[in-house]
Amino acid sequence: MAEIDRWSNLHPDLLYQITEHLYSYHDYIRLRLVCKEWNSKLSSIPNHKRNPWLLLPGTTHDSSLSHILEKEQIYHVMFPDFDINDNLIRGSCHGWLITVVISEGAIRMLNPFTKTHIDLPPVSTFPDVVRYHPDRHGDEYVLVDLYNDVIYNLDAISFHKYEIQKIVISSPPDNDDFMAVAIYKECGKLAVCKLNDKRWTHIPTEQMSTFFQDVIFFQDKIYALDDDTSLYEFDKKVIMDELGKKPRPQLVPLLTSIGGMCEAPPPAKLTMYYTCSMNKYVIGCVDGSLLMIVKHNDWAMEMLHVCNKFDVFKLNKNSKEWSRMHSLEDYAVMIGYNSSVQMFPGKSPYCKRNHIYYTDNQVVLHTLGKPSLQDMGILNLEDTNTNEILPNVEWVCPPTWLLP
Repeated sequence: MAEIDRWSNLHPDLLYQITEHLYSYHDYIRLRLVCKEWNSKLSSIPNHKRNPWLLLPGTTHDSSLSHILEKEQIYHVMFPDFDINDNLIRGSCHGWLITVVISEGAIRMLNPFTKTHIDLPPVSTFPDVVRYHPDRHGDEYVLVDLYNDVIYNLDAISFHKYEIQKIVISSPPDNDDFMAVAIYKECGKLAVCKLNDKRWTHIPTEQMSTFFQDVIFFQDKIYALDDDTSLYEFDKKVIMDELGKKPRPQLVPLLTSIGGMCEAPPPAKLTMYYTCSMNKYVIGCVDGSLLMIVKHNDWAMEMLHVCNKFDVFKLNKNSKEWSRMHSLEDYAVMIGYNSSVQMFPGKSPYCKRNHIYYTDNQVVLHTLGKPSLQDMGILNLEDTNTNEILPNVEWVCPPTWLLP
């Protein structure tokens, strides 16, 4: 008993210093279980380390998977109400997964570490929904085309599958200024909501033809990257203030106050390869600058593409011009369905400097309802070598990077 008391009386500062030397979430959990006092003093989610976790949802049709993974650090997390065939992962931020429930159109935030969940406004509340008739089987939605105002009908399952491209959140949901931003529709528009909102609100842009591919929260701003690599900036605080007004105003007249105009044009040295597809990502850096990662994909076979090249560009603070980068120096980046982030690996054995950690986020491929191969890997920018991750395994739900 005296031995246990000595552990429980350990000074909190010393306890936190111990956690600084733990790089495994499993080791962190074991530390919390030493005694009740340590369990209460240490949060359930470590906030001092940001090692990349590759979330592998459910099982696949490849029986060799268990043999492949048994040599790695694999932790099994069970969600009792999570049906892998009825959920689409559309985001990963601050330790939370954001999923769309196909059958009902719910948008749900799940925390794999605490096993809690929080609902955001459902798919039926997006700005392009004119009417929703849940009882009209096969004809539930009346929608408006955002380009030409044409009204059309669509069945619920198709709409729930294809409406959301990606969702990012500004912080954990217990923060007062929590906000979520979604890229929605095939044409890549932006919508925003706060935690207790009933609906999603459209965010306008200077050009109606803007097709966004990625969006992040960074330094009280929202930055969005469109299909031709133009960067747009929005004022998060102004949007929060407008969302708090009752009745809520339309954001279109507020274009000049919230931003929504092009902040930086495409980089001059970016070569657009029209024989392959490209994914674009924007990342906030610790020095206040922004990174843009352009992932070039070759079509290897029907409905499968494989990364063949990365371009990296940097936009310094207060600059309007991108410059090409050939190294991430002491940092690494993670891209995919997760919120695009920069990490400082330090001495971590699980994350390496000057590497790009990427997963597949091809929305069309992931909504076909059948297992498919995924383009995932880790690229070393120093020698451009790529370590593919489980290239021969088919997944029902695509793996996603997760940060505790």
